[in-house]
Amino acid sequence: MKTEALYIHIPFCDHICSYCDFPKVFYNKTMVDRYLACLSKELSDIHGSMRTVYIGGGTPSSLTIEQLSLLMSMIQPYLSEKTVEVTMEVNPESMNREKLELIYQSGVSRLSIGVETFNDHLLQKIDRHHTKSQVLKLLEEAVEVGFTNISIDMMYGLPEQSITDVHQDLMVIKDLSMVTHVSYYALILEPHTKLANANYEALDEDLDYQINLLIDDSLTSFGFHQYEVSNYARGDYESEHNKAYWHYDNYYGAGVGATGKIDEDLIVHSRSLTRYLKNESIISVEKQSSEDTMFNHLMMSLRLNEGLNLEEFKRRYHVDCLDYYHIPLKKHLEQGTLVLNGHYLSTTKESQRYLNSILIDFLD
Repeated sequence: MKTEALYIHIPFCDHICSYCDFPKVFYNKTMVDRYLACLSKELSDIHGSMRTVYIGGGTPSSLTIEQLSLLMSMIQPYLSEKTVEVTMEVNPESMNREKLELIYQSGVSRLSIGVETFNDHLLQKIDRHHTKSQVLKLLEEAVEVGFTNISIDMMYGLPEQSITDVHQDLMVIKDLSMVTHVSYYALILEPHTKLANANYEALDEDLDYQINLLIDDSLTSFGFHQYEVSNYARGDYESEHNKAYWHYDNYYGAGVGATGKIDEDLIVHSRSLTRYLKNESIISVEKQSSEDTMFNHLMMSLRLNEGLNLEEFKRRYHVDCLDYYHIPLKKHLEQGTLVLNGHYLSTTKESQRYLNSILIDFLD
C-alpha cells in the first residue's frame, strides 16, 4: 500500500497546558535549532511527494520566523500537484501576520487553531494564555492572507465549564463564517497531567450526552456536517490527513514522539528529546498480526459516519469482513447498533456514543 501522508512533530511550547499529554518541552531557541537539524536529517530518509502533510505539536507556531522558514523549506520536497492538504497547528498567542504570510506562501493550506473555548476565564483554568480577542484577530488576519481552510479545536468538560458556557461558545462559532472545520473533544484526564494530579473529575455520562447533543444539533444548524465522532466540516473541508488515520492508511511520522504506520508495521519514536538531539536511534517497530491490523482498521473506520469500506477491507486483507467477524456482526446487525449501507458498515447515530462497548465483541 502506498504511503502518502506525513506527520511532523514539533514538541516546543511557550507554556504547558494543564491537560496536555503530548510530547512537549518549553521553547528554547538553541534547542529548537538543534531539533530542526536532527529533523532535517530524519526527513532526508523519507522520499516522494505526499498527498497530505500535517505539522503538529506541541506548538509549531512558537518557532521564530527564521525557524519557521527553515521548517517550511524542509517540507518542500514532499509537495507536488498531488498534494491536497498541508496543515499546521497554531496557537493564537504565538501566531502573527508575518508568520501567517510565510507559511501560506510556503504551501500550508490549512490552519488548525487551538481555541478550546472562547471564555477567557475558563482558558485561564486550563493554563491557556490566549484570549477570545486574539482568536478573532488571528481569524481575520488568516482570511486576509488568503487562507480558506481554517479549523478550530474546541473542548468541553473543562473545569467550572457549564452547558451554558458550551452554548455560548457555539454561538460564537455561529458567527465565524471563515471557520470551515470544527474538532470538538471532551477533556480527557491523561495520567500525570496537572489536572489529573489535581484530582479533577470528568463529566458524568448524562451531562456528556446532553452536551454532545447540543454540539451536534448546533453545528448542524450552522451548516456543518459531522463526518467523524468529534469532527464537523462545512462542504468539502473534511480533514484529509486525519481521514488517512481513520481509513487506516499508511503514514510516515517524523520527530520526537511521532508514530507512523507502514502496512502491518507500527513505527514509534521515543518521547526522549535528549536522545533525539543526540541522533540516537529512538525508533522501535512493532509488527502487528493480521488479526490486530484488521481490528484496528475496523476500529478506526467505525469512528467515521460513513463507516468501514468493506470492499477496501477485502482488497487489503483478502478476507471478507462479514464472514471473518460473522458472530459479532450478526449480533450487532440484529440489534441495529451496526448497519450495512451498500459496501459500508457503520454505526447508527445513537450507537456511535458507545462504540467502544461494541468493539469489545470483535476482540473475542
